[in-house]
Amino acid sequence: MADQNISLVIAGGEISMGLADGIVTSQQPVSAETIQSWIWPELAESVRLVDWSHQPSSHYSVRMTADLVELLSQQVEAGAHAVVVFCGSDAVEEMAYLADLLWVYPQPLIFAATHAPAGVPGSDALTVLNEALFTALSREAWGQGVLVCAGGQLFAASDIVEYADYGRLGFAGNFRGAIGAIVAGKVHLWQAPKRSKIFDAPFTPARNVELLYASLGAGERFLQLLTGDEGNPIDGLVIAGFGGGHVYPAWVPYLKALVRDGVPVVVVSRCLRGCVMEDSSFEGAFLKLKEFGVMNGGFLSPLQARLKLAVGIGANLKSEELQKYLLDQ
Repeated sequence: MADQNISLVIAGGEISMGLADGIVTSQQPVSAETIQSWIWPELAESVRLVDWSHQPSSHYSVRMTADLVELLSQQVEAGAHAVVVFCGSDAVEEMAYLADLLWVYPQPLIFAATHAPAGVPGSDALTVLNEALFTALSREAWGQGVLVCAGGQLFAASDIVEYADYGRLGFAGNFRGAIGAIVAGKVHLWQAPKRSKIFDAPFTPARNVELLYASLGAGERFLQLLTGDEGNPIDGLVIAGFGGGHVYPAWVPYLKALVRDGVPVVVVSRCLRGCVMEDSSFEGAFLKLKEFGVMNGGFLSPLQARLKLAVGIGANLKSEELQKYLLDQ
């Protein structure tokens, strides 16, 4: 393994923070030397540590995550055989998914996800870190896009969800389950991740894509603000609709105004395993919204749809091209 070079990028989250009186604090980050000492001896020679950030992952934005992906890309361009990201769990499903939409290389990119920092009883941070490094060195991970290593399992970045914020088994594959695991010292992948189209030309994802969840009679005031703020217009809007993509009828005039002003509006289902349905024609149903240009997000989750819309807008896709890209799932 010594001839293979892995870049281990420290990207923040509680996992990179220290403890003060039993409380996780960013004021006492874990040192690079300490993290280096956590790496199994048989892997240590292959690892180059990049101490990039110790901020909470809840402080990340789309722009900052895109900056992180640029840093990861630079590691490959400089000769890294693989890249592992050590970060917190709060936003890992979004960070990994956005990275997967932007990752153009066959080299493995693995996010190590765990809920508790080293030193907290029950933490598996050290194990997950080393399993991610071990996976990155494997032949099986090559050409698979972005994977997330958590609890001894491997998940496609395009499918992972965090369903609990505690414990070792707080992650799952929403539609496909885990696609692999580390078992008896070997990496096993039993299905390949499904990835969307990857754009070769460099671009920056749109910053101001908003997300609004449908709920009983709520949301109209938010839409009033979004449609009335001419000085700071949004780039796009994702609606997490009821059931198969339905919205409160009072929302319709605001959505029409946004579409008329050239703002891409996408509807998905707010259900955990939902999809947009075109089988109803009552006011607020997706079929009615489609008539004036609202786009279909298919099986995308609300979080995924927001990121994919940001990427599509950043890549300068318009109307039919953008709709086709969103449905490439």
